[in-house]
Amino acid sequence: MTNSRLIKRMSLALLVCACTATYEAAAETYFGFSIGISNAPPPPRIVVADSPQLIAVPKTPVYVVGNTNYDVFRYGGSYYCYSSGFWYRAPSYGGPYVVVDVRSVPQPILVVPAQHWKSHPHRGPPGQLKKGRSRS
Repeated sequence: MTNSRLIKRMSLALLVCACTATYEAAAETYFGFSIGISNAPPPPRIVVADSPQLIAVPKTPVYVVGNTNYDVFRYGGSYYCYSSGFWYRAPSYGGPYVVVDVRSVPQPILVVPAQHWKSHPHRGPPGQLKKGRSRS
């Protein structure tokens, strides 16, 4: 086998290993939300009849908006809405909401316990299976 063929084979093997390691690392940090916004639907239409009913999530800086049918959270000066697998952010409760990548959503929102959601993506803390299910 010539040196150039050996180098090509070794390069291919390294490339396969690098891709596998990247895939495994991504699988370990999955929070149950899609990354990317290119195929996001338009933001949900949140109708504002009253001012938002803010409910504090204990021991966090996050508030849940109680008087809406959507999962809407307030953190800092922004509102975040989760709908159909995508995240949206707005400067005020009534919008306008724009789609954002999950990596732009503050960590305290992503770890809000499932009981504070209307429709949690997987009904438990991100990255964990529902209690009682096997991990096979």
